[in-house]
Amino acid sequence: MASQVSPGVVIRERDFSNAVIVGASAIRGAIASSFRTGPVGKIVNIGSERELIDTFGTPAEANAADWLVASEFLRYGGQLAVVRAATGVLNATESGSGVLISDKDAFDAGVTSEKFAARYAGADGNNLRVVVVDRGADWVITTAAAHGLSAGDTYTDAAGTPVSYEVYAAPTTTTLHVVGTTTPTPAAGDTAVAWDYNSQAIASTGLTYKAIGPRPSTSVFAAERYLSYDEVHVAVIDESTNTVVERLTYLSKLTDAKTPEGASAYWKDYVNEYSGYVYAGAALTDVTTVGEDPGAAAASYGATSAAPLALARILPTAGGALSGGEDDYAYSAGEIQTAYDEFLDTEQTNVDFVLMGGDAANENDTISKAQAVAAIANSRKDCVAFVSPWTGTQVATSGGSALTPTQQLEKTIAFMDNIGSSSYVVLDSGVKYTYDRFNDKYRYVGCNGDVAGLCVSTSSILDDWFSPAGLNRGGLQNVVKLAFNPNKAQRDDLYTARINPIVSLPGSGPVLFGDKTGLASPSAFDRINVRRLFLNVEKRAKSLAEGVLFEQNDSITRGAFSASMSSYLSEIQARRGVTDFLVICDESNNTPEVIDRNEFVAELYLKPTRSINFVTVTVTATRTGVSFAEVIGR
Repeated sequence: MASQVSPGVVIRERDFSNAVIVGASAIRGAIASSFRTGPVGKIVNIGSERELIDTFGTPAEANAADWLVASEFLRYGGQLAVVRAATGVLNATESGSGVLISDKDAFDAGVTSEKFAARYAGADGNNLRVVVVDRGADWVITTAAAHGLSAGDTYTDAAGTPVSYEVYAAPTTTTLHVVGTTTPTPAAGDTAVAWDYNSQAIASTGLTYKAIGPRPSTSVFAAERYLSYDEVHVAVIDESTNTVVERLTYLSKLTDAKTPEGASAYWKDYVNEYSGYVYAGAALTDVTTVGEDPGAAAASYGATSAAPLALARILPTAGGALSGGEDDYAYSAGEIQTAYDEFLDTEQTNVDFVLMGGDAANENDTISKAQAVAAIANSRKDCVAFVSPWTGTQVATSGGSALTPTQQLEKTIAFMDNIGSSSYVVLDSGVKYTYDRFNDKYRYVGCNGDVAGLCVSTSSILDDWFSPAGLNRGGLQNVVKLAFNPNKAQRDDLYTARINPIVSLPGSGPVLFGDKTGLASPSAFDRINVRRLFLNVEKRAKSLAEGVLFEQNDSITRGAFSASMSSYLSEIQARRGVTDFLVICDESNNTPEVIDRNEFVAELYLKPTRSINFVTVTVTATRTGVSFAEVIGR
C-alpha cells in the first residue's frame, strides 16, 4: 500500500496477461546423422537450409535421406537442433596422421599435438593448405660462389662485424634471403636487392602473398613496447579450387598482444577462436631464431627505446598441406543412438520435435533408430517424436517385381508394430519421391520431416492445438509422387494400427490424412492436437512454477500463480484450444502439511477441443408440398 498522509485514492495496476507462445520461430526440431563436416557429438542450432549447408555441408550419397528430411523440416519454418554422429571420421592434420577432434572443447583439452589440423573431421580437410605469412626477408643476396649457409646462419657483409644479416631462407646455393635493418654492403662479387613481398609464390598453389594481404609490419601494441615486425597473416587455401577461402590478417606473434578493443591478437589464439577451417596447435619450428612459436610475451624481450628489437621471422615453410582426414557416413545402430542421446537432457536442450530422418543401413538398424527416437520423446515427455517407415517396406521388390499395395500395407504396419504405444510419438505411412538438387537425382525419403513441418506451419498460422492434417493445413511440399498411396480400406487399416496415412487425393496433392499419436488405447491423448495442447500448457506451467521456487508459500504467491495460469488458459480458450478449464491452487490443495514439507501444489483441469475425424452428411429429398417442419419436427 502506498503511503498517504491525507485521504485519497490510489490506483495500481497488476499485469497477469500472458502471451501464448506459438509460431514457427519458437519451435525446434532435433535430428542426428552423419554429415560431411561440422562438430561431432555436439548440438548445433540451425535456422535455415543455408545454415545447414554452411555448418554440416551438402548431402553426400550415403547421408542424403537424413539430410533431406532435415532440409524439408526447415522449409516449413522453425529451427533444428542437429548432432553429427561420432563414426569413424578423422580430422586432417599437417603430419598426415588423422585424428578425431570432435569440437573446440576437445581441441582445448589437448587431443592432438599437431601444428595444424582441420577444424572438422572428414576428407574435405585433405584439400586444405595453411599459410602463415609475416614480413618475410628484407634483402636478396646473390653470391659469387656457393655460400654454404642455412636458415638461421649469419651472412657478414663487406663492412664486417658488427654489421651482419641473419639468413631467412636459402633457396639455392648462390641465393640468400636475409633479414637486416640496414642496406647491406655485399662482399666482393656479391649483389644485394630489396626483397619483393608481392611477387613471392605460395608453395604448390601458384598464388602469391599479395593474394592474402598487404605486407605485414608492426602493430601498435608492439610499437608501444619498442618491438617491431610482429604482424602476421594466416590464410587457408582450398587446393581443390586453388582459392583462398579464409584470411585472418594483421595478427601478432606476441602471446600477450591485444587489439585496440582489448581482445587477444595473438595469431594462434585468434585462429583457434575464429577460424572456420583449422586449429593451430603445437609450436612452430619454422622460424629464423630459436624461441617460442615464434614469439613470447612482450615483456620477455626486454626491449627499450635505446635498443628496439625486431622479432623472429617465420619461414615460408610454416603451415603446409593437411591430409589424413577420413569420412564415414555409415553409422551403426549404437552410434546413431549415442548421437540422439545428446537430446535427453531437458534442462540443457529445448526441443519440441525429434525427427527420425532417413533409413539406416538395413531394416533392423532402421527399427533400432526409430525406437531410439521414440525413446527420447518418451523419456523427456516434453516433445513429440516423428517416425516414418523404412523405405524398403514400400519401394523394394519381391521376386523381381515391385511390391503390391497389399504388400506395402502389410510391411508398413509390421514395421510400425516395433514402436511401442505412446502419445509422444507420431507414426506416418509416407515415403515420398523427391528431387535431390545437390546430387541431381530423385530419391525416396521418409516424410517424418514433412509431418513435423506441418505442425510447425500450423502453429505459425494458427496455434499448437489445431490439427496439422487435412486439406486446409496438411499439404506436403516437394513431392513428385508417393511410394504408397493407400485407398480408403488401406487407410482404415493404417489408422487402426496408429499410423497416419499420407495420401494423394485427386485435385489436392499429397496430404496428411490423419492426426493420431502412437497411443494404442483410446484417450484424449491419441490425437496430435491434444498432445501438443498439453505440452504447450505444461511448458507454460513449468515456467510459472520455476518463478515461485524459493518464494513465500502463502496466499499471495498462490494467488499470483493461479491468476497467471488462468489468464494463459483463458487466452487458449478464446483461441479454441479448450472448451473449459479449472485452476486450483489454494488452501484446499496446499494444506498445512504440504506447506510444512516446503511444497507447492497446483492442479489444472482442461477440456481440450477435439478435432473432427469423422463426418456424416445426410441428404434427404422430400415432395414439393411437404413442409420441412413435418419432416424434421421443427
